[in-house]
Amino acid sequence: MHHPLKHFLVVAGVVAASATAWSQQPPRGSVESAPGDGEANEIVLKTQFLEAHKAKKWAEAREAFVTMRRNFPLVAQDKRMVYLFAEAQYNLREPDGATQTLEKLLELQDNHARGLFLLAQIKAKSNNTQDKERAKDLLIQAARAGLYVLRDISSAEGKAVFGFLLTDPAFILRVMHAANEYQITSTDVHNPFISALLPHVEGLVEPVVTVSAGDPRQAELEERIENLFQEIVKLAEERQVEELITKFTELRQIMNEYQGFGTAEVKKKLEKWGQKLADLGEIQYSIRLQVYIAEGNQHLRSMADAIRGDLFDAALEQFNQIEALCDQMRAEDREVFHRNAEALFLRGKALADRARRLKRIAEFRLVVTGIVIAPPGDKEDSAIINNRIYREGDTVFDDTDEEIEGLRVVEIIRSTVRFRFEDTEFVRELKPQQ
Repeated sequence: MHHPLKHFLVVAGVVAASATAWSQQPPRGSVESAPGDGEANEIVLKTQFLEAHKAKKWAEAREAFVTMRRNFPLVAQDKRMVYLFAEAQYNLREPDGATQTLEKLLELQDNHARGLFLLAQIKAKSNNTQDKERAKDLLIQAARAGLYVLRDISSAEGKAVFGFLLTDPAFILRVMHAANEYQITSTDVHNPFISALLPHVEGLVEPVVTVSAGDPRQAELEERIENLFQEIVKLAEERQVEELITKFTELRQIMNEYQGFGTAEVKKKLEKWGQKLADLGEIQYSIRLQVYIAEGNQHLRSMADAIRGDLFDAALEQFNQIEALCDQMRAEDREVFHRNAEALFLRGKALADRARRLKRIAEFRLVVTGIVIAPPGDKEDSAIINNRIYREGDTVFDDTDEEIEGLRVVEIIRSTVRFRFEDTEFVRELKPQQ
C-alpha cells in the first residue's frame, strides 16, 4: 500500500534518511561492489552486457558477461545470454572460447538453431576435414530445429563460409529431409501454394476478377505456366532447391492472375496443373514445407525485432499474418503441416502476449522523484513514485487511487525502482530535480 508523504525530506531527488548510513556501507545493489560479495546488481550488469552487444562493442560485452557470471552463476543457465556471449567471442576471433561456450549451450538445449549454425560456421572455417564434416551435421540439425539453412548458406555471407556445400547434392537433399522433421520453435517469403494451386481445398477464398473474354493476357499466362512446369521438373531432377523455391513463387503469382479469368476452361486447366504438382511427389511437399517454414520464421523474427524496438502494434500485426499462415497450413492434407502450424501459432501467441504486456507497461506513468535508503536495522527502503510513498512489495495505484492489478514494487535501489507487472519485470530510474 502507499503511504503519506509527511516526515520525509526530499533533497535533490534523494531522501536524506541517514547521512551516516552511506559512510558506513556501500549502497545496496551498487555495481562497483567487489566481485563475490553478492552486491553486484544483476539487472544493471545484464543491461550493460546487452547494450554493449547491441552496439557491437564485443570486448565490453565479454567483460560484462564474465563479471555477471562470476557474481550470478545462474546466468550460465540462461540460453539467450550464453548464445550472445558466444557471438561476442566469435566476433572477437576467439573460436576456441566460442566453441566451448556453444557446446555448453547445446548441452542446455540440443536443438538451439542459431547456436548450431554459429558452431557450424566455426567448424566450416577450419582446415580440418573432420571439422568440415561436423559442420554438415550441425547444419542438418539446425534445419531440423527450424533454421532456413538453404537460404542462409546461399546468401553472400553464407557462401563465403559454406560455398563448398552448395555443390554437394547429397547434403542439399539431407537438409530438405531434415526440414520435413522440423516443428517451428522460434522468423518476407509469401506462401506460393494458396488456393490457386490447390483449387479443390475447401475454406480458402478465391479472388474474383472481371476480365473480358478472349483477353490476350490469358494465352500469355498459359504459355508461361507451361514453361514454368518444364523448368520446375528439370530443377526437381537436379535438386536445385533454391531455384525451385523461386520458380514456385513465380508460378503462384502467375496462377493467381490466371485464376481471375474464371471460365470453365480456366478451371479445367487449373485442375490439370494441380495434378502436375501432385505428380512432382515428395519434392513439392518438401519445397512447400520449406516455404511455409521460411515465412513463419520471418514473421517470428519480425515480431521479435518489433518488440525489441518497442513497436508493439507492428508485432501484433505480424501475429495476424501468422494466424492467416497457420490457416493455410492446416488446410494441407499432411500431418507434418498441421504440427508445424500449431507450433508456429503457439510461438507467435507467446510473442503476441509479451507485446501486449510490454505495450501496457509502456503506458504506465511511473515517475520516481525520491528514494529513501534506510540505515541498518531501520525500516525498509522507500521510494516516492507519482507523489506517493511505496515500499518493496507494495501494490501500485493509478492517478485515481485505483489499484493497478498485477503491478508491484519489487526492489528499491539507490537510483532505480524495479517493478513487476504480471510476469515481466522492468525498472524506472530516479528523475533528477530540475
